[in-house]
Amino acid sequence: MKRWLRHYLLRAFSGFARAPVRRVYLKQVYFTANEAAWLMFFIGFALGGIVVAQLHGQYGQSRDAAMRLLGSLTFTELAPLLTVLIVMARSASAIAIELATMRINGEVRELERMDIAISSYLIFPRVMGMMSSAVLLTACMALGAMLGGVLMIAGWDASYQVLALERILKMEEMMLCLAKAASFGLAGGILACQAGLNVQLSATEIPRAASRAVMRGLFALFALDLCWAFLV
Repeated sequence: MKRWLRHYLLRAFSGFARAPVRRVYLKQVYFTANEAAWLMFFIGFALGGIVVAQLHGQYGQSRDAAMRLLGSLTFTELAPLLTVLIVMARSASAIAIELATMRINGEVRELERMDIAISSYLIFPRVMGMMSSAVLLTACMALGAMLGGVLMIAGWDASYQVLALERILKMEEMMLCLAKAASFGLAGGILACQAGLNVQLSATEIPRAASRAVMRGLFALFALDLCWAFLV
């Protein structure tokens, strides 16, 4: 089993040496991350302002305490979970539809006839692209949340709060945030590819593949989040 897994991973990673595989990966990152970056930043900005307003205004937390709680909530839970929820709904369905269409139209079969590895050319760059995008977008949302919280507390004269972020944020929380996002994105990408490639040769299977990709991805997202809660 270990030998088979090692062979599969080496064959998949070796695909990055080929320009078409890199092109698929970069396109996946572009359509998943680049086009949604400002949306994630705005959602994070609004989320940070809302959380800080509730903590500082209604529950009487001090500025530093409110920002510390916002940082902990954002990096350990809210940013990776909300980001990948949106990515799953937006991109997992797109991947499943694309691969299901390729399979129904016979493109996957033709690639196999030409001895092109499906795992290296179709699956691996999309999975890695979705994982990379989840990490990048989670960072955008977390940054937006912290800036939104700072502006909500201090207004436009926020230089003190910005300088205080260095002692409020913890490195282990930021690393946990990125690790969660990577695991969520990896699981979502794998399940989206599986849903897209495992379809019957019928056009009615395309929307079903998209639905399966999203539902299975959401299930995996919350299951992994529960596992992370037990681990940390």
